[in-house]
Amino acid sequence: MEKRADDSSFENAWDNQFNEEKKEKAPVEKKEVKIHDKPSFRGQRDVEDNRSEIKMATKQVTAPEKKHVEVLAEPTSKEGDDFDVAW
Repeated sequence: MEKRADDSSFENAWDNQFNEEKKEKAPVEKKEVKIHDKPSFRGQRDVEDNRSEIKMATKQVTAPEKKHVEVLAEPTSKEGDDFDVAW
């Protein structure tokens, strides 16, 4: 007697699954391509500088104030005077 091609055997089930997977084509994954644009906020780069000298504003220096210092002949506080000390 001949054996029938039975789907319940391991080999036939394996072959059926393999054939089905061959028929189904795997979806092609599309890679996302990032396009980088040049930034518009960088300013102008093609400027030629033809100056013979660079002029800059001078820094104004204020003269320090002179303090009037008066030197006394003797101290204003006497021995035994009370004074506050913040501890």
